[in-house]
Amino acid sequence: MKKLFFIFPEFKDTTTGGTSYDLKVSKYLKKLHVPLTKIIVSNSINRVKLSYLINNLPKKSIILIDGYLVNKISFLFHNNLHILIHHPCCLEKIKGKMSDLNLFFNEKRALSNSKSIITVSQYMKKIINSLTYKIVDIAVAYPGIDKNYYLKKTISSSKNILVIGNVIERKGYHLLIESLAQIKSDWHLNIIGKFAPEDPYYLSLIEKINMYKIADNISFLGNISDAKKIEYMCKSKIFVLPTFYEGFGISLVEASAIGLNVITTDLPVLREVLKGGNIQFIPINGSKELSEAIQKTLLEKHESKSNNLKCYNWQTTAKIFKRTLHANS
Repeated sequence: MKKLFFIFPEFKDTTTGGTSYDLKVSKYLKKLHVPLTKIIVSNSINRVKLSYLINNLPKKSIILIDGYLVNKISFLFHNNLHILIHHPCCLEKIKGKMSDLNLFFNEKRALSNSKSIITVSQYMKKIINSLTYKIVDIAVAYPGIDKNYYLKKTISSSKNILVIGNVIERKGYHLLIESLAQIKSDWHLNIIGKFAPEDPYYLSLIEKINMYKIADNISFLGNISDAKKIEYMCKSKIFVLPTFYEGFGISLVEASAIGLNVITTDLPVLREVLKGGNIQFIPINGSKELSEAIQKTLLEKHESKSNNLKCYNWQTTAKIFKRTLHANS
């Protein structure tokens, strides 16, 4: 196989789910003896610097680039560019994918001109197909899940509720706070994920929390280690994520694998990746339904239920990458 250069972004003071995926894929591709060089760039790298970087890589090599960066690339320099996309950035916009036309059309052009695309779910494959203006080979490579999540057990008597995800609007934290404010039972919410104290959305959440007088019931933990994250999972009873949009939903899959009661939004992609898990789906923006589901679950006696969630593993993921890149280079 030709030399592979994998370009992906680094985010200051945090490791996103996308970055974790990129690092894991790199590790397991090397185990498959793929000649790979990681090139980690700043998430804020500009178009000129990124294009210069790509232009100076060997012409006969394979270049795989993380989808977060594709709106900044030009295809004038290299004809063997492949894209790994967790979800298009234009879909992050609460106001819709067309709310930033420059971003939308830059991503559309990049996806349409790539040699191949690798994404993380069948649902996302359909979305990407709808964004391209010509046929591109698209492969699905689900993320792997650490075996520890399938082996650990949760505490049945816990009143802890857990959510994992950066504190951004599309994760639906405002909806969760409104729902929790209506619950009469004892509960405590732990939030794992990056937040900025000066961020307007975070400040709006704090204002809402203070208005409902539930500050003592909520802890913002920020980013923590994987070991600590598993520890919090094991000490919780419910995992809740009223998200408005996901490309895969890695934290939801991990929570389901570890045996937590999972309550989340009824999205097609989550129906796909959580199939076989013990999941309660609530309507998007369903504050009342979310509150009722949490209340009911808190009061229920925890029972060990069969969990037929699919076992996702990184070896399979890496094999799909190797096969796709080899076939299209």
